[in-house]
Amino acid sequence: MAADPMRRVYIHVGLQSFVESSGGLFIAGFLVSQGFSNGMALAAFAGTLLARFALRGLVLPLAWRAGLRTVVLAGVLVRVVSFLLLPLVPGVGPVPAAGMLALFILVTGLGSVLYWTGWHSFVSALADSDRGGRQVSIQQATTAVVGIVAPLVGGVLVDRAGPMIGFGTIALVQLAAVLPLIGAPNPHVAREAMLDRQLTAFARRLYLSEGFHAGCATVIWNLALFVTLGQHFDAFGGAIAVAGVAAAAGSLLIGHLIDGGRPLHSLALAYGAAILALVAKALAFATPLAAVGATALGALVTPMAATAMLAPLYAMARASSCTLRFNMATEGGWDLGCSLACLIAAGLLEAGAGFRLPILLGLIAVAAIWRMLALWYGRQGVTA
Repeated sequence: MAADPMRRVYIHVGLQSFVESSGGLFIAGFLVSQGFSNGMALAAFAGTLLARFALRGLVLPLAWRAGLRTVVLAGVLVRVVSFLLLPLVPGVGPVPAAGMLALFILVTGLGSVLYWTGWHSFVSALADSDRGGRQVSIQQATTAVVGIVAPLVGGVLVDRAGPMIGFGTIALVQLAAVLPLIGAPNPHVAREAMLDRQLTAFARRLYLSEGFHAGCATVIWNLALFVTLGQHFDAFGGAIAVAGVAAAAGSLLIGHLIDGGRPLHSLALAYGAAILALVAKALAFATPLAAVGATALGALVTPMAATAMLAPLYAMARASSCTLRFNMATEGGWDLGCSLACLIAAGLLEAGAGFRLPILLGLIAVAAIWRMLALWYGRQGVTA
């Protein structure tokens, strides 16, 4: 029975990864295609993250009454609505562009905070402490494999069938992601719990740094790639799909290193490669072929770095008295870090700068993450 809940998790991850890779990746690019400047598109994306941060307090009351699985399912359903709203931005009919954009930002923020806060708490509650690294790496491998096909499908749909059909289809897949979780356990949340302040503050700083890194290495980079490829959704999706092959190649190695007692080796491999990927992206963004190659390198790094970071974060959550409260108190750091990276980039782009400096700023975050995770494993008595 212990394996059954995680099997449901893996199936859901496959569907959710399809949604993220076929729809979520296209949000900033779609706004640019609708007439937004690069800087304004990044600022709008930052707005969805800040809305998520502001709405985080809504998660706990729902979890008290209905359980963590219900929070996740509610988030999925709200996200369905957000994908249906996206083609209507910058507004149709009597609704002004600013109003429709604000509605999209609000709904996207709500769906995202319900889903991701609930999801990380839900998975933390179900995961096996002894196999946490492997279980996270399987999820990352699933994401990587789906990432080979989903971006190409999403790009062709939006480019050839149009945004209404394209994002409508993605909304249907998002709705289907509910199905594997219907029979899954529904962990409950205690009415009262005390968190370790020192551990919580440490995890919050870790999430802040990872959010900033993700903003530079993923959000800003994806927009740079979209622009470099002539703002063609099918070309952009094809480039991400090619990169997905590289991502699938490195997904399981890090989990085995962590569970095998060699997490410091995994850190050196994952974040050394992350530094190389950021530098490659900063140098390659203006040349299409080089940009695709840099995207492949970045895709190889992403599951490695995610596994190296999420395995200890899930362990911290399980060690706390309440996984949901822990994630509510810490994941807001990711929102602030990623939105900060996007807003800095937006300001630089609007001032006439290119994409190179915003991408390279991610090096600061990588160094911070590497140091913090090394400290964490050192406190656990790990020396290799």
